[in-house]
Order: sequence, then structure tokens, then C-alpha cells
Amino acid sequence: MSFSHHADSSGFSLVELLLVLAIVGMLAALVIPRVSGGQVTVLKAQVREAVAVLNYARRSAIIQGQPSMATFYESAGPTAPKTEVGHWVGRGATLQWGGTENAEARKASYEFTFYPEGGSSGGEIVLSHEGYQAKISVNPLTGKVISEILGKIEE
Repeated sequence: MSFSHHADSSGFSLVELLLVLAIVGMLAALVIPRVSGGQVTVLKAQVREAVAVLNYARRSAIIQGQPSMATFYESAGPTAPKTEVGHWVGRGATLQWGGTENAEARKASYEFTFYPEGGSSGGEIVLSHEGYQAKISVNPLTGKVISEILGKIEE
């Protein structure tokens, strides 16, 4: 006697459904934090670019034996060069000199000068983008460039 069970087994078992839900839950846990951090990621990328421009200007001054400048523009307006060496143009980030909120702190462009001995004009510039801030400092004695993400601006 043979028992053949040819029942219609369409659909998924409970174990299969739970396994799929667990996988979807793990993927959501990985993807959702990355989506919400998009604004700070854009700011970090712009800070890396700005630091690279400053470090390049510093190295150029030391190697060539003459002062070298790095110029920062808030946006690609009529006064900002498109892709010149030693120039940084913000893509949606606002610039502020020294972290103070006054009329003199806001300009169309900011300049750092690096000298052959390794020093610089020094200064500090604050980049703001989508509610996040970052600070880039240039030491006047050594010309060393330091950047730091300050985080979300409290309103």
C-alpha cells in the first residue's frame, strides 16, 4: 500500500516567512541610518576637499620656495573660478570666517597664504551645510591644517 500525498502546497511555510522577515529587518537596520546621515556625509566630503586644497597650497609653498595661496568661495558665482588649482568652491555649504556671526565674518571669498618656511597667515573657517557645521583651522606658525566636524547646529 502506498500513500501518496499530492496535496496542493502553494504558499510559504511559517519558517520561510519568518526567515525573510528577519533578513528584511537586518537590511533595514543597516540602510536606514545611512540614509539619515546624508547631509553630514556631504559636509564631510566638502571638508576633505577643502583640507586637500590647503595642504596642497602648503606643500607648494615649501617646495617652490615662494608663498602660495588657497582661496575659498562660498558658491560658484561670477567671481569664483571653476576648477583652478588652489581654489575651493562650496557646493551648497556656507562659509564663515572664525566662527563669529557678524557682517565682517561673511565675505564672498576667503584666502589663506602659506609661506616657504612652513608658516601661514593662519585662521579658522566654518563650513555649514543642511544644519551641520565643520571647522577648519590653519596654524599660523606651522601651517598645519586641522578639521573637525562640530555636529548639528542647535536652533
